[in-house]
Amino acid sequence: MRKIVFSMGLLCCSIIAFGQQNLTSPVQSKWEVVGPNVELNYYNSDYCDYYLVSTRQQELWVRPGKNNLVSLPKDKANRNDPAFQPSSFKTYKGYFPEKLNPDFLYSLPVKAGKETQYKVDTKRRTLTYLFETGGVDTVYAVRGGIVCKNNDQGLQNKEKTLETSGSMLVYHTDYTFALYEDLSKVFVKEGERIKVGQPVGISSPKKQVSMSFFYLDKNKFTGSTVNGLPHTSFNPVFHTTAGNAKLEEGTNYTNEWNDEVITQEMSKREKKKYEKQKTEK
Repeated sequence: MRKIVFSMGLLCCSIIAFGQQNLTSPVQSKWEVVGPNVELNYYNSDYCDYYLVSTRQQELWVRPGKNNLVSLPKDKANRNDPAFQPSSFKTYKGYFPEKLNPDFLYSLPVKAGKETQYKVDTKRRTLTYLFETGGVDTVYAVRGGIVCKNNDQGLQNKEKTLETSGSMLVYHTDYTFALYEDLSKVFVKEGERIKVGQPVGISSPKKQVSMSFFYLDKNKFTGSTVNGLPHTSFNPVFHTTAGNAKLEEGTNYTNEWNDEVITQEMSKREKKKYEKQKTEK
């Protein structure tokens, strides 16, 4: 399988990206003349990875930007070849994680020192937490990552912005996602890199924020065919004042931002800078 770079933006309001194949897709294909060659390029306008399956029977990874699939000398390219017809493809949001860290620590979506509990939203097809915020209050990032585009590729087939959708999808460095919903206001922008504990929005009048955690699952694919939902939900380990644990429904937990949570994804240089800033305060 060949790896290439492309950016995608497919987010169904209720949860998870699914296969897409339409003109509003954040991934578009184009045959282009580049110097002495004719190239088939894929352009990804999103900020996270996509798994792409084309009618050329090729599977590839696309990251943000331009991605080249085929390059042929102009004098050898037969434009009557079916390969030169407009390319058709499906994309799935994400990248197959090579190895997930089961002990990675997530923060609770409320401010430090504040108590919260959750219940499971049984109306969703995936595991979704409904965290209490105690009112229309600030929601904080549970982990660092990059904010994906908020394109609605569902039945409406129209784009929704972060402001109008009330949801925000964040892509993490280990290829997992966190979906924040029930937001009455969003503070961040598409493409913005956020940090754990950063204010990202305001909870809904329901006095809650809903969260889902998932990743593109290689085991859901047989060859290039997806079996059911392409993503799998997981239950993270959260850090609280009572320690690190997988949360139990209906139990109260108090949020805490300690050095372990804040620095776990920092480079050595970033950690050194962080420690220096702490001593200077």
